[in-house]
Amino acid sequence: MRMERLTRTFSVLIAAAALAMATTGLDPVTAQDHDGASTTPFIGVTTFTNTAETQAMIDGMLDQLAVRSHWLGETFRLKTAFLDTDLTRGVKQVQEFVNNGADILIAINRPSIHAVVSADTRIPLVVAGVSLEIAEDFKRKRQQRNVTGIVFGTTHNEQLELIRKLKPSTKTVAVPIDAAEGKIERALKDLIPVARQFGLTITVIPISIMQNKVHRHISDLDPATSAILLDRALLPTGQVEALIAAAERSDIPLFATDEEGVIRGAVAAMVVEPFGVGIQLGDLVATILEEPAATSVPFERAQANHLILNQDARAKIDAKSLEKNLPPEHRSLVGWADIAGPRPRIKPSAPKPPPPLGMARSIEVPTPRAKPSRPPE
Repeated sequence: MRMERLTRTFSVLIAAAALAMATTGLDPVTAQDHDGASTTPFIGVTTFTNTAETQAMIDGMLDQLAVRSHWLGETFRLKTAFLDTDLTRGVKQVQEFVNNGADILIAINRPSIHAVVSADTRIPLVVAGVSLEIAEDFKRKRQQRNVTGIVFGTTHNEQLELIRKLKPSTKTVAVPIDAAEGKIERALKDLIPVARQFGLTITVIPISIMQNKVHRHISDLDPATSAILLDRALLPTGQVEALIAAAERSDIPLFATDEEGVIRGAVAAMVVEPFGVGIQLGDLVATILEEPAATSVPFERAQANHLILNQDARAKIDAKSLEKNLPPEHRSLVGWADIAGPRPRIKPSAPKPPPPLGMARSIEVPTPRAKPSRPPE
């Protein structure tokens, strides 16, 4: 029994050393080739630069691989390369991965994917950190089926589910759109089918902040059965505070699709968080390691699985009860934070110009969850 514990401890130390080498730019591949471990799968990771966001994504991937019983240094090898914007250097790094026998290439962010595609390798590629449109474009350029990954897309499912949970009486969700932008038809096309799944009706409220037509349209809504969803993909400009003030006067909750919207005063939002993307990435890579044919599966949308609550809303909502009733993949209540640790996050830039209605509301910073521990043997 004592020998087994020593063996497990030694294995953990090896894995920790490999992770340290991978994240500091050293090459764990070379170190492990000498001890006969070259037959274990080798994963090459390329990313644009070493930021807290990309590191959180990598951490999430490694944690989820461990949950799936794939241990760094034991069942797979990994090296991370930071490419900056030098395409030539990036192509050389990808070729080095190929020469070292890479089984899977993971490219995070657009410049990294560009480098892999330019290297013209046939090694399975997993992408992350880009939109579905960009990922599909690179896949066409590569003219291969063995490209998959976690991509950014709309988060309407998560946002509407949140509205349903926080205000069950909601029947109509109003989406503010500047009519001059010409996006009304697209908004309806994307939103109506999703809303129907939740028993909700979508109404588009054309507004003009410049002409002060915000309050008039919002005041036409029934406060008992209505909610407002500020989708920044559909209304990228305009003063959020003006919308929030009009919604408050009509006693209608306004939800957002982004963290900054909550900072400025929206009730809540479900946001895509880098560590959560990493968890999805880890699941996908684990599946590929177990079944190589999985490299041809369609791109998977990054899930908005982190709930952001405004401080004012938090005082009115039983957040603990809400979190308990969320699906397992959404069971993480996260606030505005720029902490390091197991779940690093990027703090949004301060609103510019300063909000005209006063300081942005504060948001609590909860204690982040610990990384998954190694299961007992």
